[in-house]
Amino acid sequence: MAGAVVLAIVLAALGVGVVGTHGGGVIQAWDDSVGRWFLHHRDGLVGVSKVVAILGDAPVLGGLTAVITITLIALGQRTRAFMPLVAYLGAEFLVTLTRVYVRRPRPTTADFPAPGAIPGIHETGASFPSGHATAASAVVVSLAGLAVVTWERWWPWIVGGMLVLSTALSRLVLGVHWFSDVTFGLAIGVAWGVLVTVVLADAPWPFGPDRQVAPPSDVGLHPPPGT
Repeated sequence: MAGAVVLAIVLAALGVGVVGTHGGGVIQAWDDSVGRWFLHHRDGLVGVSKVVAILGDAPVLGGLTAVITITLIALGQRTRAFMPLVAYLGAEFLVTLTRVYVRRPRPTTADFPAPGAIPGIHETGASFPSGHATAASAVVVSLAGLAVVTWERWWPWIVGGMLVLSTALSRLVLGVHWFSDVTFGLAIGVAWGVLVTVVLADAPWPFGPDRQVAPPSDVGLHPPPGT
């Protein structure tokens, strides 16, 4: 949790410096340009972006993460099984805490029927950072890290990278986030996912018979030599 707090403080400081406490920061002009580009080049991508957005919603992603954790426990992963769940919960904590200090409004395209908004899209909460990008990247990085430290498999990094990138792009296609919301979300999600992997990869299992217990001392149980 201490690591999450440090990351949240860093993210809040960067957010205030780059996007401002209520938007309009030094990066706003760039964000506006990227937003206009996606507005005019998103034909054919809206439908799949809506599906990706649903999978990245907190109830869905949280539920999937819980199922993955339970499955990993059943497979005997013990402490490592909690890596995706801790990554997800920590990411949500980071987003919530950061939005206390950075109350950046969403793009106008995030709330239909505003001009450029997509029917069915109604996002009105604080914009920075992207919760979808932060949580998805944290969970995927933790799962990819688990695959490396447990089974020495590197291909999940490729698949995971594609999933995270598609999640980030979906937020821009749907017009519900600024570009800097997504990029900062990805950065903090990856950092948190790596931290979770490093901490929990070799952490001992604190419950039940798998806890490491020192053998009892046998001093005094045997007579001294020569007796």
